[in-house]
Order: sequence, then C-alpha cells, then structure tokens
Amino acid sequence: MSGARDDFSQDREPRELVPDEWRAFDDTLAEGPAPAEVPVEAHRWLAEQRFMHGMLRALHTADPVAREHRVERVLDGLDAAQAAGSRRHWGVVAVAAMLLATLALWFALPDRLPTAEAAVGRIVAEMEREVDRRYRVAIRTSRQGEKLGNHVFSLVTRPGSRFQIDGRFSFRGQKVASLRIGSDGEEVWVLPANRRLRQAVPLRERGKLRETLDDVLDLVELDVHELINKLPEQFEVQVVGREKDRNGRELLRIEAKRRRGSRGPRAMGGRGPAGRGSAGRGTAARAFGLRGMWLLCDEETGRVHHLGIRSGAPRGPQRTVRLDYLGEEPSGLVDYTKPW
Repeated sequence: MSGARDDFSQDREPRELVPDEWRAFDDTLAEGPAPAEVPVEAHRWLAEQRFMHGMLRALHTADPVAREHRVERVLDGLDAAQAAGSRRHWGVVAVAAMLLATLALWFALPDRLPTAEAAVGRIVAEMEREVDRRYRVAIRTSRQGEKLGNHVFSLVTRPGSRFQIDGRFSFRGQKVASLRIGSDGEEVWVLPANRRLRQAVPLRERGKLRETLDDVLDLVELDVHELINKLPEQFEVQVVGREKDRNGRELLRIEAKRRRGSRGPRAMGGRGPAGRGSAGRGTAARAFGLRGMWLLCDEETGRVHHLGIRSGAPRGPQRTVRLDYLGEEPSGLVDYTKPW
C-alpha cells in the first residue's frame, strides 16, 4: 500500500508547475456549476483538488454542534478534576494541621503524675527483691541550731533485717571510733577496728547494745524496707512532681508526712518505757521520733535513688538522715554473719 502511494507521488507533477488555465477548472474555489469540459491532462489534478476540498469540508463542517459539546465536556471534566484535586489537597492539609495541633498540645501539657498508691507499689516491689543494695548514709544531729554530731558511713542492706555498716562514729559527742556493725537476721554484732570489745547479741535482745552505741543503733535499726512498705498506712503520701538529681536523672519526688496517732513500723529494736536497755517494745519510728520523709525514685522501676528522713522531738535533738543509692553488690559478695 505504501509502495503504491510512493509510485503515485512520483508520477504526480508538482502543483507549482500546473498551467494557470487549469486553475479556472477548480470548482472548489468558485461558487456555481462545475465546468462542462475539462482537458484530459487536468483530470488527475482536479480530482486531487476536489478530494482535498472534501476532506477539509468534512473536517470543519461535520456535526459542529456535537463537536462543540464534546469540547465543552472535555473542558468541564478538566475543571472538575482540578477542583477535586484542590479539595483533596486542602483536606489533607487540614488533617495534617489538626494532627500537628493535637501533638503540640499533647507535648505542651505536663505529664500526668502517677498516683501515690501506684508509685509506692512499684517502690515496694523493687525493695522486696533479694539483692544487696549499697547506700551512702549521712546523719546530722543538732539542737536549736547547734551541731551535735555528724555521721557518714556506708550501708549495705538486704531484706530480712540484714545489714552491714562501716564508718566512724562519735559517741556522747566526744569519742570517735571506727566500727563495723551488722546483722544476719538472727543476731546483731559490733566489731571495732581494733577487734577488741566486740559484741554479738540475738536479734530480739538488740536493745542491750544501746548503752554502748548511744543513738547510733536507733538510726541503723530504722528498717527502711519495712518503713517504705508501711508508707500508705503510716503516712500521708503525695507525689509532688519530677526533678533531676545531680547526675541528671529525672526522678519522681514523693513526700510523706506522719499521720497523727499512727504507730510506726516495727523496729529492729525499740526503747521501752522501762529504760534504754528494754528490747522489743515500741517501734523504731517512735523511738527515732520520725516526722516525715521524702524519696526520689525511678518512675518506671521504682528504684529509690535518694531518701531523706526528718526526726526529733520538738524540744529535743533534730536529726536528718539522707541515703544515696550507690548500686547493687555482686551476688554472694556480702557476708552478713559476724566476722569472728
């Protein structure tokens, strides 16, 4: 087919070379009847002119109204698609803006604090783990602004009335001695640095050591594990906020105030009304005159990193105790039994 068309184009004479008199026979450019006679040599050229004229006429005049309607529908469809796309665009923008505003408001609002019951519950569960915890303990005693004594020592403790203390202590405000004091849950023992005058008594008779240890045993015998376990019963507990400690950790701050008329947790020892040597009567919190405490703990794990205790009678010596958590000891490293 293409070959025939190529042969036809080769046989055809260029239009620019047709004689001018042939143009008079072109009825496509003139109105009126077709010419009566046309030279034979002009037939092909005139047929081409009529064919091309018919094609152009059909292209520009066939169903102009329908063609116009089709063009209008195409244009309307383009406008509708553009409008729908614009609406979808603004819809996506609106949803994104709403989400952004919600997130901004969420982060701007302060985090909700856990309830005191939930926070203490996590602390109690953490303290009940059978591990050895090491603390740095600082005790300051004063009366009406006058410093009576300071104690700084290392404490390792484990649930079950087991503890071990190493430090230098002053007794009756004068004598300073290096001591190791411990309990394996069965007996309490004291070992001076010179290993003389060592003592050990059953746990139930620990009050006898007070004559020797002055008020040190009161401070030591305040069973932190049981004290924290009894917080909801013995104290008014409140979660007051979050704060960072010296190491940059964000911790939960809990404050507790002793309820009026409440009896403190059972001590590892206590002073009875009969005298300093009475054992098993009263409570450590009562003997210690505990008034309140605060804790800084990890909100997720319940681990207590810092603990402060306030104690003392209104007209007597005032004591503050601070425990700073140093970490867990390797399992089996600490021996709580008496070292002789």
